[in-house]
Amino acid sequence: MAVKQVLIINITRMGDLVQMGALLARLREEWPGVAVDLVVDKQFAPVASMLNGLRDVITRDFHALIDESRANVKDIVTLYQEVAAWAGDLSRRRYDRIVNLTFNRPSALMASYVGAPDIRGARSAWDGGTVIDNPWMAYFTDIHLIRRINRFNLVDIYAMGGSRSGAFSPLSVTVPVECTDWAKRFLSGLSGPGDRWIAVQAGASDVMKAWRPQHFGMTLARFSQRWDGGLLFIGSSSEQEAIAHVIRTYREAGGGSAIKNAAGQTTLAQLAALLTQCQVLLTNDTGPMHLAVGVGTPVIDLSVGHVDFQETGPYGPGHWVLQPDLECAPCGFDQVCSHHACKDRLTVDVVAEVMHHVVGQGPLPSVVPGYRLYRSGIDADQLGSFELVSGREDTAVAWYADFWRRRWYESFTGQPSRLPTLNSLVPHAGEAVACIRAMMPLLDSLCRRADHIVRLTGQTPIPAQSIQALLRMQAGERQEVAQVGMATWATKPLTTAALRQLHQDNVQGLERMAKYHAAAYHRWRREAEFVACHLTPTGEASIPSLFAPESYVGIE
Repeated sequence: MAVKQVLIINITRMGDLVQMGALLARLREEWPGVAVDLVVDKQFAPVASMLNGLRDVITRDFHALIDESRANVKDIVTLYQEVAAWAGDLSRRRYDRIVNLTFNRPSALMASYVGAPDIRGARSAWDGGTVIDNPWMAYFTDIHLIRRINRFNLVDIYAMGGSRSGAFSPLSVTVPVECTDWAKRFLSGLSGPGDRWIAVQAGASDVMKAWRPQHFGMTLARFSQRWDGGLLFIGSSSEQEAIAHVIRTYREAGGGSAIKNAAGQTTLAQLAALLTQCQVLLTNDTGPMHLAVGVGTPVIDLSVGHVDFQETGPYGPGHWVLQPDLECAPCGFDQVCSHHACKDRLTVDVVAEVMHHVVGQGPLPSVVPGYRLYRSGIDADQLGSFELVSGREDTAVAWYADFWRRRWYESFTGQPSRLPTLNSLVPHAGEAVACIRAMMPLLDSLCRRADHIVRLTGQTPIPAQSIQALLRMQAGERQEVAQVGMATWATKPLTTAALRQLHQDNVQGLERMAKYHAAAYHRWRREAEFVACHLTPTGEASIPSLFAPESYVGIE
C-alpha cells in the first residue's frame, strides 16, 4: 500500500505550530506511516524542527506576502503567480490531504494550487473567493462570535478538523541535546538557587493581553518570601522595558530571590531548553506558554484582555488558569478598551498563592470575589478541558456551553459524546423558547421561498423577475430572523453557522446555487427545532413542522 502524504499549511504564529502536535499524532493514528510535510514562515522554522513526525519543512517569508495581500499591494493574479512559482514542486508530490490551518487568502490560494482530493481548512473557491468545507475548520471561523460558550481548544479543533477524533495526545516538542546542555550552563552561572527556577513571561505580543508589569513585580516579591530558588525572565528583546518595570517593582517590594534575564538572548530551541529546567511558568497567553506545555513544564496562565483560555489556553492536564470575573471578559478582538479593569481583578496575593501551590508550598487560595481559577485536564471525549476550581460562572453561559459542546461534537464527528448528560433545568428557558417560536414562522417562510426558487430555476425559460422578487423577500426575512436568532445563547451558535454557510455558496450554476441555499435554510430550521426539543425536560418546546421539507441530499 502506498504511503499516505499530507501537507500542513501553518504560517502565522509560533504557538499555532506547537498546538498542532495532537494533529500530527492523530494523523499517525489514522494512517500509520503517513508522510507529513509542513509549510511555515521562515522565522518559525526552529520551532518546526522540534516537532515530532514531520518529513519535510518548507519555509518562505509569508509575513511579507500576507502584508502585501492585506494592503492590496498586489492583485489576486499576481499573488497566484508568485505562489505558483515555488509551489510547483509541492503540487507534483500529489498529496492525499492538505490541512490549511492559516485562514487567509494567500494560504487558500496555495492549498488550491498544490491540490489534493481532500482539502481541509481554507481553499480558493471557483470565483476566487475563499471557502471552508470541513465542519471543524468552519466552526473555527465562528468562534469569535460565540467565544463565551466555546469549549473547544484550538488543539482539538486542529486535530479533529485535520484528521478525526481519537485518543488524547499531549503536545510534545523535542529539545536538541546541545540546547539542554546550554540551558544548564546558562542557569548554573548564578550561585544560590541551584536547579530551582520559576520562569516568568511578563510581556506579550499585544499589550491588551498582558497583565500589568507592577502586578508581576509585586506577585514575585510576595512569592519570593517563601521561595529559595531563582526567577528566570523570558521573552523577546522588545519586552525588556516591561521586564525592567517588573524587576524594579520587585526590588522595591522587597523581593530577594536571584534573577536571570534571558529575554532576547536565546534561540527558540534554547528557550524551550530553559523551560525544561523550570518548575513552573507564570505567563500571559503567549507562544512560549505552548512551548512550556510541549516540554512538560506546568503553566499558570493569566488570561486577560481579549484572549480566551478556552480557545488557546494550556492544553492537557497539569496547568492552571486565572481569569477575571467580568461581564466583558474576554473582550472582542476589535474592541478598544478604555479601562483594562480585567488586569486589576487578578490580585497579587491570589496569583502568588497559586504559584506556591504549584511548587508544593501550600494550598490553593481561598475563594475571593473577582476572579475564576481553572485546572486543566482531559474530558470523557479525550479532549482538553478546564475545570472551575474557584469562583463562579454565569449559570446560563455554563449550561449552553455544555449543551453546544456536546451538540457540535456529535454533529461534526457522527459519534455520541461520552460527557455526562445535562440533567439540570435550562436557565431562562422561557426566553429561549420565545425566541425560537419567533424564529420558526420566518424560517418556515425562508424554506418555502427557497424551495420555490429551486423549482423556478428548473423552468425554461428561467423566470428571472419572479426569482428576483423572491430573493428580495428572502433577504428581508433573513435579516429579521438573524436579528432574533443572535439574541440568545440557545440560538446564536446555530444562527452564526447558518449565516456563514449561506455566505460560503461555492457552487456553480443557478439551479445548484438555489438547491445549496435551500439546503442551508432547511438545516437552519432543523437545528432550531433540535434546540427547541432540548430546552424543556419533556420536549414540549418543540415546534411542529408546518410543511413537508424537500430533500437536498448531496447539496449540503
